[in-house]
Amino acid sequence: MKRTRMQTSRVAIALGTFLVAIIAVIAIAAILLLRKQEIDDWRKQSAAFSRILAETTAQQMSTAYLALDSIAERIQDSSTSDANYLRRALKTPEFFQFLREKAAISPQIDVVGVIDDHGDIINYSREYPAPKRNLADRDYFIEQRDNPSQGVYLSTPIRNRANGDWTFYISRRLTGSDGEFIGIVQLGVSPAFYSKFYQRVSLRGQATISMIRNDFTLLARWPMKDELMGKRNVSDATYRVLEVLQKKSDVVITADNQMEGIQVVENYPLITNFTIDESLYLADWRRTSAIIGTVAVGTIIAIIVSFSMLASLFKRREENLQVTTALKQQAEEINRTQAILLQNLTAQQLALKDSSDRMEAIFQNAADGIVMIDEDGKIEAFNHAAEAIYGYKNADVVGDSSKIFSPPGKYDLLELAMSRNEFVHTGQIHLEDDSVRSGGDAFPAELSISEYYLSGKRKLIVIVRDITERRKMERIKSEFISTVSHELRTPLTAIRGSLGLVLGGAVGDLPEKAHPLISIAYKNSESLTRLINDLLDIQKIEAGKMDFKYELLPLQRLLEAAVTANQSFAQNLGVSIALEHAGVNAQIRVDAGRFQQVMANLLSNACKYSPYGSEVTVETSIVEENRVRIEVIDRGEGIPEKFRHRIFQKFSQADSSDTRAKGGTGLGLSITQAIVKQMRGEIGYYSSGLAQGQETHFYVEFPYESIDMQVSEKNTVELDQS
Repeated sequence: MKRTRMQTSRVAIALGTFLVAIIAVIAIAAILLLRKQEIDDWRKQSAAFSRILAETTAQQMSTAYLALDSIAERIQDSSTSDANYLRRALKTPEFFQFLREKAAISPQIDVVGVIDDHGDIINYSREYPAPKRNLADRDYFIEQRDNPSQGVYLSTPIRNRANGDWTFYISRRLTGSDGEFIGIVQLGVSPAFYSKFYQRVSLRGQATISMIRNDFTLLARWPMKDELMGKRNVSDATYRVLEVLQKKSDVVITADNQMEGIQVVENYPLITNFTIDESLYLADWRRTSAIIGTVAVGTIIAIIVSFSMLASLFKRREENLQVTTALKQQAEEINRTQAILLQNLTAQQLALKDSSDRMEAIFQNAADGIVMIDEDGKIEAFNHAAEAIYGYKNADVVGDSSKIFSPPGKYDLLELAMSRNEFVHTGQIHLEDDSVRSGGDAFPAELSISEYYLSGKRKLIVIVRDITERRKMERIKSEFISTVSHELRTPLTAIRGSLGLVLGGAVGDLPEKAHPLISIAYKNSESLTRLINDLLDIQKIEAGKMDFKYELLPLQRLLEAAVTANQSFAQNLGVSIALEHAGVNAQIRVDAGRFQQVMANLLSNACKYSPYGSEVTVETSIVEENRVRIEVIDRGEGIPEKFRHRIFQKFSQADSSDTRAKGGTGLGLSITQAIVKQMRGEIGYYSSGLAQGQETHFYVEFPYESIDMQVSEKNTVELDQS
């Protein structure tokens, strides 16, 4: 009987040991799994926060860049000729007031100034007249002076000599009428502005946020540390993600267990870094782990005690009453422990709600509209900025299709993203397209679309910006160019006519030395006239105001007139033009004058790029049942491979250097393409190679009709007058 009791006691002890091991393993596995889930959740939150932070930074920098461009364009548009003119023209109270207004556009702009070619301040938004201060030793001045192709330059932050505050500068080069360096426009941006902004969104001061130049130089930071400002760091996680891993964004955990959200700011040489310590992103996990550990330890203790008491029960039956009493006490202790666990779990839920509220505050207070869409194209969330842009309330659109924002017949946001290769490969896309407000009014919008996954389902975040004002400014700029071109053409016509009369002997014979000078002036006035006419044509085409008078005309007569009109230009270059008669007896419906403009552009280009003594050929052929092709063929060097993709773009030339051998504005083929499309035609080219003597074919195609002699007699026009 005693042996049986001992065996039973050993079985109870072994069973208790097994249960303790199982509970310990489960507790450890649960703690490790919760840690991984907590890190994954914070990674997603950090990635979303980094994207929003980068978009906000891009919007703020866009304001500064636009202010800088408007100042530079005003200076350059005032026909600035040289550095001396710049110093005289801009030292005025009116220009000082203009700079003060630009500096007041945005709170991050600290100062705006214009500096001459020696580094001296000409005008300055802080005071008038400008202080006598030389900035020739500053990095942005040296970069703009020594590097003509620099464009806009963002400097290293330095202590401002005027107020002692940290400042970094955005600068742009000013050039004279001959392309020489005559000074710069600089705009000072205050890192303190970004530090205060980052403090407000730094998760109650528990996060570190930095703005870094794309060479990894620190521009702004919260918390502010003077010893780090302007220093370049190529040993941290930001450098490894961008340079080593070649990514534009990522969330990484460093060797010292900090979580860093890194995001490149689109369209600007900037990087944002959002860093939180392990003590923040694992705080909830530690609390939960403590609860689980407490429960596990309590349970283990309870099991040990229970099985110990059970073993003692088998040993001493007479102590049954005492063992039962002890077990009841342990049960009460377990109940109290469970009550404490319940309280801790409630506190954990409140902490999770607080975290959710923080993210909701960031979402609702973002400057740009944010729309969140599920994989079925349904709207899930809609922030206040989006309500202001679209005119809908959040409650009215949640659950609706995102197609309500798209003009009739166009892709909705989901379809738009899915249809682009860029989105398919990167999961992100940045584009401009029309959108629709609640009243049906269309407006231009800038859209940044990113995908993310939640619980295995793909979602979209769409950041929307209304760019109506930007488009308006572009239209004003275009109208300004058109107005200036019109105003220049009238006096230029008088100058050209006067020079022509002088060359023609209207005022008598010219001195031998004066004649070549007058000839040069006359030729340059013709070139300038062509440039202005090209600019006006471009403006008319873009505005849709170019008029066309369509007539049904014999193709052969049109081509004969074109060859005759351009033969003298070809002869001046040592080239001839030949019209090949292919027996194409057709007539086309075009504007005669615009057709001659197309042929003049194609023939003049062919002549300019043909070897001396060669022949440019014009041929016609039927390419389809109702289309005729006109080809202009030269025997030049062909079209360089790197230039072919932009040959029909405005201001494009194969040799765009200051020393290019061929003249021209680079507008001819762009204008020609627009005219041909307006007349229901097509334009193209092909080249057999780049070696000397290869043929280049430029062609235009139009619908044609066979010539009826009676109709031909009725529609014949005086082409020379066109």
